[in-house]
Amino acid sequence: MDVVRSAVEKVNGTILLESEVGKGTRIRISLPLSMAVTKVMIVESDRQIFGVPMDHVVETVRVPRNSIRTIKHSKTIMLRGSIVPLKALNAMLGLDTEPQANADDEIAVLVARVGGEAVGLIVDDFHETADVIQKPLNGVLSGISAYSGSALMGDGSVLMVLNVKEIV
Repeated sequence: MDVVRSAVEKVNGTILLESEVGKGTRIRISLPLSMAVTKVMIVESDRQIFGVPMDHVVETVRVPRNSIRTIKHSKTIMLRGSIVPLKALNAMLGLDTEPQANADDEIAVLVARVGGEAVGLIVDDFHETADVIQKPLNGVLSGISAYSGSALMGDGSVLMVLNVKEIV
């Protein structure tokens, strides 16, 4: 409970614990309205983790590196009979690292739907999905459109949640 209390207090929330012998315990957590619970897919790119809102995620696939084709100077894959354009998350975030393939020479692709179109985001790896309390970015960071907010993870790290509409 101490970890939960600390996380709630860090985002200016409150937690109230009421216990009555023989009846049980009631826990009330109040969070500021400026925050929202968001389900995200956690992905890794350049040894950093990012959250992608699940409402944009269509699927995750691993594709053989040799199945990636170039059409009009853009990388693409054929997925279930459709051509899906690929974009490397590292490049979109200005990270100067090539995406990493796994031991089978496969590239991790998160297929996202943006404006009715499917786009494949090349990442290094997929992690779990998680419900996070997303807090909007304030101050200097609020002007960075690549991120829709941040979330405090259970281990104390900060997860930056990607604004998929802006980066694609």
